[in-house]
Amino acid sequence: MPVNSLDLGGWAVKSVRNPWGQIPMTAGGRSLSGRTREYMDDLLDQQRAPDSVSRRHHYVPRSYLRQWSSDSKRIWVHDTVTGAVKQLGLADVCVKENFYRVVGSDGTPHNRVELMFGVVDSELRRVQVLLANLEDPDQLEFDDLLGLGVSMAVQRMRTLQQRRVQLQYNKWLVAQNPSQHQSIDDDIDNPHRLAGVHTEMLFKGMWQAADVLTTRQIEVWHDPQGRFVTCDAPVLIPFKNNVRKGLMSAPYILWPVSPYRAVALSNELVGEKALIRTATGKLVGVATHGVEQGRERMIFASDEQRHRLLEGKTFRRRTQSRLRCANHTPQGERIPPPGCCVEWSETFAAAPDVALCEQGLHSPAPAMSSIP
Repeated sequence: MPVNSLDLGGWAVKSVRNPWGQIPMTAGGRSLSGRTREYMDDLLDQQRAPDSVSRRHHYVPRSYLRQWSSDSKRIWVHDTVTGAVKQLGLADVCVKENFYRVVGSDGTPHNRVELMFGVVDSELRRVQVLLANLEDPDQLEFDDLLGLGVSMAVQRMRTLQQRRVQLQYNKWLVAQNPSQHQSIDDDIDNPHRLAGVHTEMLFKGMWQAADVLTTRQIEVWHDPQGRFVTCDAPVLIPFKNNVRKGLMSAPYILWPVSPYRAVALSNELVGEKALIRTATGKLVGVATHGVEQGRERMIFASDEQRHRLLEGKTFRRRTQSRLRCANHTPQGERIPPPGCCVEWSETFAAAPDVALCEQGLHSPAPAMSSIP
């Protein structure tokens, strides 16, 4: 199977020629056509739309969570901080006031980013339903592959968890060199700074992340018993030895799409548009473990799987920033002493995990650890 390497804005990406008939790349969003072009045009149109009055913004779409609801209104929720298990309305989970409220170029706060996510959510729902009901992988079109990649990339980046972890890392950078790095946190003068920085990073990075995801093999894990659960950070990169792999090196990137189906993007390419696999207990366990470790605070289940939510159980650990020193750059170039390169990744821990060298190169960052 022919393989060629593309360098897209700093990403060294291997692309495999596959049954889709072309290399599944958008060149970081610069080369779009068909449904993907329409999707981008719809996003841009929302920038000129009248401002939305809504202040309650969902960072996981209600339409996505509806797959786990028996009445399209409520869902079973395990709050992993309090241990409580109860039914909540879809309107009241994964929602935060002014989460996407940003300041425009004229200095006026607005909610048009929420309108843009309306476009994102419509495409996500289309892809979710398509894969939740897929019987014949040959019916998938190239636009469906791109839709899956973009939907998973955006959903992974838009969560409260990713905003918190980015804020942790920024706190460390500011402590190292406040003249070079500015805080992205809100303050009295700019109460919407963090939302602005987060959403800007998201929309700038969505196509590059989608380009990485679309190089992977689509597997659809089907469980006739409906044992898949999900969470408030539903695109999951499982941890190994409590460290999260990157998009390119992780064996699987998981996205539960219903109690009966989970999409797994694998690095094991077999030349098929998609593989539909019967989910063994082991595969269900992989997905469940991914949800339990990957969630921010809430785990969701259907009525039939409500018993899988362990009432009273609390989780002390969750995704945190991890910092380590290396004597080489990410490109493999050696850094002669005194000197080091700080690697930022994500870990499964109770607080940020910082273990750096003692050469006097790094300043303490207590503000980072104050965001557990």
